Amino acid sequence: MQTKHLTIMLTDIKGFTSKTASFSRTQVLEMIKKHEELVLPVIQKFEGKLVKTIGDAFLVTFDSPTDAVLCGVEIQNVLKAHNTDRGTDDKIEIRIAINSGEVTLADNDIYGDAVNITARIGGIAEAGQVFFTEAVYLAMNKKEVPSSEIGYRQFKNVPEKIKVYRVLRETPIGRPEQLASAGAAESQATGTVPGPVVAATGVRAGFWRRLGALLVDVTVFLVVLNALGLRACGPDAKIERKDKYGRQEIRAEKVHIGPDGLNIKGDNGETISYNRKDGVKITRPAQPGGKLERTKKLDIGFKTGLGEAKEHGKSLPVTMLLWALYGAVMVWRFGATPGKMILKLKVVDAATGVNTAADKAFLRAFFSLVSLTGLLGYAWALWEKEGRTWHDIIAQTRVIKI
Repeated sequence: MQTKHLTIMLTDIKGFTSKTASFSRTQVLEMIKKHEELVLPVIQKFEGKLVKTIGDAFLVTFDSPTDAVLCGVEIQNVLKAHNTDRGTDDKIEIRIAINSGEVTLADNDIYGDAVNITARIGGIAEAGQVFFTEAVYLAMNKKEVPSSEIGYRQFKNVPEKIKVYRVLRETPIGRPEQLASAGAAESQATGTVPGPVVAATGVRAGFWRRLGALLVDVTVFLVVLNALGLRACGPDAKIERKDKYGRQEIRAEKVHIGPDGLNIKGDNGETISYNRKDGVKITRPAQPGGKLERTKKLDIGFKTGLGEAKEHGKSLPVTMLLWALYGAVMVWRFGATPGKMILKLKVVDAATGVNTAADKAFLRAFFSLVSLTGLLGYAWALWEKEGRTWHDIIAQTRVIKI
């Protein structure tokens, strides 16, 4: 039994089963053949050894971790060029997982924990991405391939948590010039045009731009609620006109104190009297009956609706629920809310840089209600090294400029 320390790459077409469910046998074979034509030459270029094919997947080994990662990047570039201007059914989108470790060589196959971990990494990789483990990261030339740490992941039947990384860009900084030229020549020969190289990380959105987007979203949300006839929990204008008893100046002309009580007479006929039976009584000629002169007062203020929400127990929670659903659906379906669209922002997965999945979009939206408390969750972005808010951290998302 022979063992050897190798770098293992596993590639597979994401969604192959569902994509080919409506294909004929000929169409399936054509896709597999095209997949081999595009991928195998790149593996050979980087001196990879094809161990076996498993349906739409390739199991490959390399002596060099750096070559393995560069090969994965080159494969994604070739496939991106192939997929340009093609329909969904004709695109070949693969995910690539790479790991390094001790393997057992037997019967032209490889076995061991390193192989199993590679397969687990492939399960979380995204189409068009290259994921690799910490073992690869520590051994490879980091200057040639910029990478980003995704974090520790716990995989089934693997006792320890594994730290996972991904390639940040589709074209490595240290990619040799001749490889770039070869890639261009290959695209020219096949009649395809490589897509633009875009950094998966994007430029992080600034705090004030995000705050501006939030204010726009609040405005849009309130307008939509009013248009639907729903009551918002935000501030409502309140204008009230009410009577107020004003203080009147009375100049005393005559003061009389006797057994019946106190009596004060003003110079304009006003009287103030006090006795045990009637108490205090104030009269004026223009307003008989002892009433003070009243003045009109205009009160302008705001009412938040919080009191009514607490009293009825439903208004505030329902509105907050609608706010969370508004944010969740917009981020899930469009990658951004209207406010973010206007200010050229987008919510992406913090690990992969791709569009936010539904579960993360909804988790992010509902936890944003916590971040809204005194805007503390949003202010956290001022100190967080990647500029992420509480709800971004919880949902593992981030906001970038587009």
